[in-house]
Amino acid sequence: MANKNRAISIEEALAIVDETMGTVRPVAETVALRNALGRVAFADQRSRLDLPPFDKSAMDGYAVLADDECDEYEVVETVPAGHTGTKELTPGTTVKVMTGAAVPKGTGKVIILEHCEEHSGRVRILKRDDAENICRRGEDVRAGDVVLNSGTILGPVEIANLIACGITEIEVAKKPRAAILSTGDEIVDSPEHITPGKIMNSNGPMLTALAAQYGMEVVLERSVPDDLEATKKALYEAIHKSDITIISGGVSVGDYDCVTSALHKVGLAVRFSQIAVQPGKPTVYATSSNGKAVFGLPGNPVSVFLMFHLLVRRAVDRMTGRKSQRREFVLPLASMFRRRKAERVAFVPASITDQGALEPVEFHGSAHLASLLCADGFFRVPIGVTELAKGSKVVFMPLMRLET
Repeated sequence: MANKNRAISIEEALAIVDETMGTVRPVAETVALRNALGRVAFADQRSRLDLPPFDKSAMDGYAVLADDECDEYEVVETVPAGHTGTKELTPGTTVKVMTGAAVPKGTGKVIILEHCEEHSGRVRILKRDDAENICRRGEDVRAGDVVLNSGTILGPVEIANLIACGITEIEVAKKPRAAILSTGDEIVDSPEHITPGKIMNSNGPMLTALAAQYGMEVVLERSVPDDLEATKKALYEAIHKSDITIISGGVSVGDYDCVTSALHKVGLAVRFSQIAVQPGKPTVYATSSNGKAVFGLPGNPVSVFLMFHLLVRRAVDRMTGRKSQRREFVLPLASMFRRRKAERVAFVPASITDQGALEPVEFHGSAHLASLLCADGFFRVPIGVTELAKGSKVVFMPLMRLET
């Protein structure tokens, strides 16, 4: 276990979260698949059906026997989608089928409508090609095939595929319960209460929204003054009601920063209290003896946003069995980047240009919440690096944003 009083690397911090959350076992519940958006599949899902479930026409056209090459056919039946025909194909005959309709037994190909001319119960072939135009039974999925692995987040495409495979209910991991505590004498929840020295509480609503967005059930959101006893009381309640508690503010070394002391006093094990990252250095992580997690995030909102994505989501992944969703890839810089100090790994907010390069956004520091409105994510600057030339390749972490 790392010395909790030194600034550890982000890799060490992630490993500690993995280690401490590794014994937490997800709890399953069964829900209707239609109501499972954003949930995490608890087990592998196997198809109950062949897909397609029968040989079907891929086009509107005329079904004919294999190797039955005629210039003209007798149309013995028309079969729309959702129905099956009653006539058998014989040499010189055809069944007119609509897209998605079952083709008759023995069908070798479907000649598309545009290549034919029908008149008085007969159809003349105007053009031939080699296309079969048939979707064969089971060519996409066979009954019993695994179509979705455990730990997968259920999005619209996943839900559609499972329903197509005959699955209408699914076991999912129960949502972790989250408690959100915003600390600080300076924060208020209404502009009517803004006076000199006061600011709006943006961290609480942001964390509540992030928690909901990433599959948690928020059971408590509260503002807490900079007071040790008040912080202890709020922590007791939060830990009792939730699986994961997320605190913003009060984690540094100022005279009124009392979160770390409160964590110790309520009997939690503090695993680390500093990370060598910028922004987000004074981040605290603690756990209870029964597997509950508490994250103390810095008070500045960009730090809150970044450390939620780096660490809190990691804990949620372990609690739900979810496959880690954090993606990183390498992109070039659109312009030169400089910084004065290089003793920490920097995460720099940036946007992706139309040319696929990264442009740092205007950023005044970790209190500059508006910078996130322009950012597509953060690129990473290693320890010891103060300057990166235009075109330098950097690791970029995109952050999920709700589409509008």
